[in-house]
Amino acid sequence: MVSATDSPWQAIASAALIGTERQPFQPPIAPGKLGQVLAQLSAPSSEAALLAAAATVSIHQRVGGLPETRPIASASACSIADAPRCHPRAVRCLHQILQGQYPQLLNEWLELAAIAGQRVPEMDLPALLDKGRQQRELRSAILAVLGQRGRWLAAQNPDWSYAVALSTDEDWETGTTAARLMFLQDVRSQDPDRARALLQSSWSQEAASDRAKFLETLHTGLSLADEPFLEEVLSDRSKEVRRIAVDLLANLPDSRFCQQVTEHTCRYLSLDRNQELSLQVQLPDHLDNSLIQLGLELKPSSAVNSKLGEKAWWLLQMIGATPLNTWIDRWQMTPQEIVQLTKSHDWQTVVLDGFAWAAKRQSKDEWLEAIFKLYFAGHASFRDAALINLSVEDLFNTISPDRRDTLLLNLLQTPHKNINDSLTIWLLRYSSKLWRVDLAQLVLQQLEEHLTTTVTLSNSDWELKSALREFARFIPVSLTSEAIQLHNKLSYDSHWKPSMNEFIALLTFRQEIKQAFEFRSSE
Repeated sequence: MVSATDSPWQAIASAALIGTERQPFQPPIAPGKLGQVLAQLSAPSSEAALLAAAATVSIHQRVGGLPETRPIASASACSIADAPRCHPRAVRCLHQILQGQYPQLLNEWLELAAIAGQRVPEMDLPALLDKGRQQRELRSAILAVLGQRGRWLAAQNPDWSYAVALSTDEDWETGTTAARLMFLQDVRSQDPDRARALLQSSWSQEAASDRAKFLETLHTGLSLADEPFLEEVLSDRSKEVRRIAVDLLANLPDSRFCQQVTEHTCRYLSLDRNQELSLQVQLPDHLDNSLIQLGLELKPSSAVNSKLGEKAWWLLQMIGATPLNTWIDRWQMTPQEIVQLTKSHDWQTVVLDGFAWAAKRQSKDEWLEAIFKLYFAGHASFRDAALINLSVEDLFNTISPDRRDTLLLNLLQTPHKNINDSLTIWLLRYSSKLWRVDLAQLVLQQLEEHLTTTVTLSNSDWELKSALREFARFIPVSLTSEAIQLHNKLSYDSHWKPSMNEFIALLTFRQEIKQAFEFRSSE
């Protein structure tokens, strides 16, 4: 028997399951007009009555209810005062980028808009805010061009919460994760101590994934003032958080962490000055408990080459956390001389990767330069790297732009390392900043020599063809006319023509963007 407290639809469904032969159907009781209609139903049979009741209740559910009413959230009006809109020509370029024509140029467009002190027009704000939701790396550049209107609009949609500006320490407690991360990054860049205090105040309540994101912000303005907090974090329950804490402490050569690791590392690396100077490498028999407590890992992680054994992994971690000045002071040698000692060494990969890891952490350009010169000379191979996540492009882009361009110039001028050499292509295509004019001119010169004389394409030539569209992102637009001259020198049936067409199209589009921001804004 169906209870009177059941909904009409539940009563009908129960009656259908039991069957009208076993129990004659009685229309369910319902409040209001629906109950009146159900009570008045007449049908020649129980089956017909059940179907009529089901039809009535179904229609009532679809059209008979009143829409739900919710209180309207009050929102203050957006301030009229705002940065000027960018010029319509710049807007047309932005539309092409957002529609997928040149998506790789969005960051460049945003940077030029920020430099010009201009904002995105209102109609394009939703699409741009969505881009920031999908691509975290664009967020800081997007925030710079939203203007007051963009930030006001972001506050109306939880999906765009990353763009809602937090202004007080109280906001830190209540904001969304994305907004809090942006707030912490901003505070850290201006007041490192205040940012660290904010993070400490809520640390125990944060989720592990959030703790990892927030801790990464300490790379900005990192100093020994952060050491006590980072030492506490070494005992965090999250392995990823501990890894980040180790990385941060290894960035502080004067920290207790580095000093303790150095004591151990010096036992395994030494110089033999008898006869010919040579590097002596000894693998540790075990990983000392004090090092485990400091956060060094017993087992190689997924980021480590599978060919690397446990003992080699322990030594690699030690070298990567040892201040590089240790070796300069102990051995009275330059970084270049020390790196040269690893040539053809049985443990070259471990020692060289350790030096590279330490140089990246400590921002030691001279060490990275020495390591890359060893690679360029063919005395070491990138493909034998022990640390998979210590990528070549990541290491190369750690070097300051001017010194990096000088290295590339030297590489291009090295015998047997011309423009279609795989290593040259690899390093050029993964640039992160515009090339210096002299480097770009040399690239164009070597492209002209190679493209106008090559008849049959080699494997590296196919690699060069695919890289050309990326090269166009790094050439200063002031050299556009020189690039067009190169394009015009190619025969109409040249293998290189299609790739060079794309190269020129992207370069001229970049020139159009730059010129668009040189016009007066539309407000």
